[in-house]
Amino acid sequence: MAHPEELAELDLYPVWATAPELEGAFDPFRFEQRMAAYRLMIRNTNPADGFGADNRRNPLWGLMFQHQWQLRSGRLGAGAPRDGRIDPDAPWGYGNYALSAIPWLGAAAAGVVPALPVADPPGPSRFRYVTGGVVPDELVGAVADWRDYFTLVAGNGSADPEPARLALWKAHKTCLDVVAGVLADVDTAPWPDLEITFLRGWCRMVDYLWAAAWPTDFASMTAHGLDVLPESLLTGPGDVDALPAKARSNVVNVLRLATTPRWRYNLNLLLWQRIMRTREARDQVLPLLDAVFDPRPDNRAERRRLLVHLLRP
Repeated sequence: MAHPEELAELDLYPVWATAPELEGAFDPFRFEQRMAAYRLMIRNTNPADGFGADNRRNPLWGLMFQHQWQLRSGRLGAGAPRDGRIDPDAPWGYGNYALSAIPWLGAAAAGVVPALPVADPPGPSRFRYVTGGVVPDELVGAVADWRDYFTLVAGNGSADPEPARLALWKAHKTCLDVVAGVLADVDTAPWPDLEITFLRGWCRMVDYLWAAAWPTDFASMTAHGLDVLPESLLTGPGDVDALPAKARSNVVNVLRLATTPRWRYNLNLLLWQRIMRTREARDQVLPLLDAVFDPRPDNRAERRRLLVHLLRP
């Protein structure tokens, strides 16, 4: 199946082109196997070219780009960049497991991909994974939401991508709600405290993206998702200060979310959900999100628009 020709210019392309097809089993503790799973899920979810002849409107591209960033930036464990082995104790690796192995099981339940067994973790871990084919109780609901997503797109010949985005984000949020809860209860040493704060804040930022059904297709990711995240672990404030301006602004906002009191965060998210309840507002998400997190004189009009959407009956 064709892919966007621009892919060949990105660091994602080599793994897209060379990751071996999954055979016999899916080992989610290998980077290239998670990427092969994403590739197959992308290829198998474009009936009648509903996401475009080259599949560029497929919302699963976002997960593949995110996982490439996690490897590139050292967030999957010390050995991952060299040999592709994902540390089962890596917090980001666990978060992505919930967004790779769990979607795979949902896709298999929907008949979109082969029902290959998911390999057990290579040893004891601080996190709970599928073991012996048994899904941890906390992730069972996420498998069901992903099954619903893949069932929807398997029969979707529509050119309108929003229903798929809404279903994908529902499943995505179910997964990351589990991840956020687990991170609150486990010892994440020796990973840097600031990095874990960033991960917790990222889970909260994703709630804002969920409410907006943020586009995660190929064009949206390459236009807005490739230069906003840190390319190395955050070990202290100096690492944040050294980031390029765009990434630094985003990281500061994510860290601020992580340290916002729960009551305030829940209230702000509720207001954002109300703002994002119409398709008109979701189509304006980029400037509206900017107005929420970085109010400036030059986005005063967008802040007024936030109020209009908030107060609209």
